[in-house]
Amino acid sequence: MNSPELKAVLFDMGSTLIEFENSTWDVLGRVCTEKGYEFLRQKNLNLPEVEEFAGLLDDEFLRARKEVENNLNEFKAETVAWNFFRLLNLSTSDGLCETFLEVYYQPISDQLTRIEGAEEILSCFKQGNLKIGLVSNTIFPERFHLPELKRFGLYPYLNAYFFSSGGGVRKPHPEIFLKALNALDVDPAQAVFVGDRLVEDVGGAQKVGMKAVLRYHERRDYSAPITPDARIDDLKELPQVVSSLFEK
Repeated sequence: MNSPELKAVLFDMGSTLIEFENSTWDVLGRVCTEKGYEFLRQKNLNLPEVEEFAGLLDDEFLRARKEVENNLNEFKAETVAWNFFRLLNLSTSDGLCETFLEVYYQPISDQLTRIEGAEEILSCFKQGNLKIGLVSNTIFPERFHLPELKRFGLYPYLNAYFFSSGGGVRKPHPEIFLKALNALDVDPAQAVFVGDRLVEDVGGAQKVGMKAVLRYHERRDYSAPITPDARIDDLKELPQVVSSLFEK
């Protein structure tokens, strides 16, 4: 029996095409909070001390995560910021809240790097007349991430992209994968997904009928009973691995 024809390659973004964890999230969280606090303090607003400010903001993020952790609905950093502003009796109607979130996020963006070989691999698949998609879990808005994809030269290769913050659900929910496949106009059996997380990327993709390649990341927990169709340590391995998965 012949294998289906490969028509599309879909990617996770963070730690697959772009490295978001050049600093730990604990360190980044502290820096982001301090930057946001300093921005608001310069506006001469009535704020608590920075330690209390940080604790209250952490509580808002934790509350949002707990509300959605069991149903795979995604929460939005924008909603957290709005709720936080209301808690501090700050106006949410003058654009300050949106700017605060941009300032808060900037330290994350500043430390990003492109995964070695990312652009070359996308170019390789594009030259092979394959469609390329992106499916990414993120609480931050699309308008933050599109400039990052453009900055690293990845955006022009994408035929479709979906961020969980805009779609309402996060991987491994099947809906976000199926939306991407529909946008690319390919059947699941004609596509392969590449990501660094076993449950969200590999398990989620396989459940809708895609093959899935795990890009190994040293900080991940790979203890879940899920078996990827292939594993790579370097993106340069991907063309050969993908080709072998769809051999006739």
